[in-house]
Amino acid sequence: MPRGVNPARTPTARCLAVAAVLVAPLLHAEEAEQADAEETITVVATRTERSVDDVAATVSVTTAEDIERQLARDIADLVRFEPGVVVGGSGSRFGLAGFNIRGIGGNRVLTLIDGVRVPEEFSFGPFLSARRDYVDVDSLQRAEIARGPISSLYGSDALGGVVALRTKTPRDYLGERPLSAGFKAGYSGADASTVGTVNLALGRQPLSGLILATRREGSERENMGAVGGNGPTRELPDPRQTSTDNLTLKIALDSEPHTLALDVDHYSNETDTDILSDSGIVAFGTTVDERTAADSRDRERLALNYRYAGALPFATDLRATVYRQRSDTEQHTLEQRTTPRRAAQSRRRSSFFEQEVRGASVQLHRPFAVGASNHHVVYGIDYSVTDSETLRDGGTFDSAGAPVREFSPLPTRDFPATEVTQLAIFAQDEIALLDGALLLSPGVRFDDFSAKAAADAVYLAGNPGAQEPEDYADTMLSAKFGAVYSFSELASVYVQYSEGFRAPPYDDVNVGFSNFLGGYKTISNAALESERSRGVEAGLRLRQGGHHVHLAAFRNRYTNFIESLAIAPQFLASRGIDPADGLLTFQSVNRDSVTIDGVELGSGIELGGGFSVRVAAAYASGEDKNTGMPINSIEPLTAVLGISYAPTERWGMDAIWTLVEAKAPGDIDDTVPIPPTSGYGIVDLLAHVRISERVLLDLGLFNVGDKAYRRWVDSRGIGDDAPLRFTQPGFNFGATLRVGL
Repeated sequence: MPRGVNPARTPTARCLAVAAVLVAPLLHAEEAEQADAEETITVVATRTERSVDDVAATVSVTTAEDIERQLARDIADLVRFEPGVVVGGSGSRFGLAGFNIRGIGGNRVLTLIDGVRVPEEFSFGPFLSARRDYVDVDSLQRAEIARGPISSLYGSDALGGVVALRTKTPRDYLGERPLSAGFKAGYSGADASTVGTVNLALGRQPLSGLILATRREGSERENMGAVGGNGPTRELPDPRQTSTDNLTLKIALDSEPHTLALDVDHYSNETDTDILSDSGIVAFGTTVDERTAADSRDRERLALNYRYAGALPFATDLRATVYRQRSDTEQHTLEQRTTPRRAAQSRRRSSFFEQEVRGASVQLHRPFAVGASNHHVVYGIDYSVTDSETLRDGGTFDSAGAPVREFSPLPTRDFPATEVTQLAIFAQDEIALLDGALLLSPGVRFDDFSAKAAADAVYLAGNPGAQEPEDYADTMLSAKFGAVYSFSELASVYVQYSEGFRAPPYDDVNVGFSNFLGGYKTISNAALESERSRGVEAGLRLRQGGHHVHLAAFRNRYTNFIESLAIAPQFLASRGIDPADGLLTFQSVNRDSVTIDGVELGSGIELGGGFSVRVAAAYASGEDKNTGMPINSIEPLTAVLGISYAPTERWGMDAIWTLVEAKAPGDIDDTVPIPPTSGYGIVDLLAHVRISERVLLDLGLFNVGDKAYRRWVDSRGIGDDAPLRFTQPGFNFGATLRVGL
């Protein structure tokens, strides 16, 4: 141990100390003073309905009512009180990124909406960043987050975890009624946004249907900056106007043992930004006088789901899905600029990223008994074909509107249009032994995937001298084994080994781009190998009546990590310069390994009289074994303390204290300039009131202390900009009113 380090002051020790304090009330609690808390069911961890206490992993479940009471507006708010999981994106025109779980984010976290993969993230250059915010939270019935690798059930991209989002169905509204209708109106001071949602569900056996529509409008997200003006020193947010429309249509035919359901989703977002923070920047002697952006993203999904819940020779439950999903990201940039010779120019850039996935899956369940053991086998097939395509176009014009010669060919593609085919078979057995005291869950999955690249005339003309694109294929076997042992109804322990992988992305294998003015180029690498992860997690669960504690420790090792746009290894001797053309050459390469260790804690205690306390904390640390440097994507130690008071079912309130440790320079890979963050604590107050049987009011006061703070997840994209522009909103207010008819 390094000299001067007090073991009692390490983040891990602090988490364990807090756990000891929370465990004490459970160990000394009197017998059954309260009724057992309602069991929380999860599907994501095993692809079957299971209590979270029976799963050998850390799983979080957020319900539609949680989303409403927390006044969540987007996927970042969805995990606002979830240590160890975060969504970045503040301070950028491109909006929110995807989920980061235990330090792993981007396309390395599999995100599903009703079992269909959310479109992938893709970025290239300063004017294209297609991100993964394609869902409106008002459409969600529940969100489940499984931490750690889980490719044995879900295949590629489940390297760091899985976020499974399930949208609302007619039965979620109807219950036993034939008609349900309602609307919701809300306001958030964080971005001066308004929301309106209407829903109508109709149903009499065997037919039911649902229409759910949401409209959101808002402006830029507030921050704690004070300096306005133009250029990178600007601290105030760039002016922005945004609107989002989401439509969900579902029709279900339920005639036991058959269920047939048709799902249609349409999500659309438009954002206009005046990028004042870019005004005044100089590149190659040319000054940007003004830059504006008009961006949009759309997602459409059509799915047909079938379930047979009857006896078959090979299963007692069969579920099948056929689906098609299309997504489009368009990002248009208009720039007014002045050349070194004081000539006025206008430059336009239009970037497109499109992805379409067509797929089908079949999942079967078969329970049976062998001697003193009970088994529940789930097995099936997943198949999908994903087409991805990008296009960049634009031009530069003088003050008279005449075109000016570009140094890079346009239009162009950043990678050739690519079709990826994936076929997988999987099986998992959940085995109950010792009268259910011991639960074992071995599982295995075989994936076969291939990619076909089509270099059309646009790609070839826009990438002169680029290598001919190559097709590629691979297979992968992923396994897991979990065990849960219950000493009694009070205590259980678990351990799990699991594997994950991510197939080489098409944009890394066949990327092609040359910038002769900038003096650099990117080249393809068909020799890339799949990224792999191996995770071990052990945990302790204690439960007594309305009290519970969950303590988990994990170690995840990632190998063959793909580093995009590294200096091409074959030209290291010439400092990255290709002697054939004199250009600095970049290429995606595999790196050795990364290891991430951590501890997580979750606890809830019923104090009586309507009072309850919940505590959650997460700490992780990691190292790049290739460089010996820390991993910048890991969040600092975070803890959430919530105190709830709900004397009746009519009303209640919560005080939530979020504490985040500073990200010190020693925890940052300093090869990339990122400003450290200070530790902070913020308090949010929530309240809910049932005004009548069908009228509910939710209120929120956020950052009550008006604390200026910057999240670490947003700091990695600051660059030369003013750090205060990336701070979160100060004190702000939110409210929603829900009315059922």
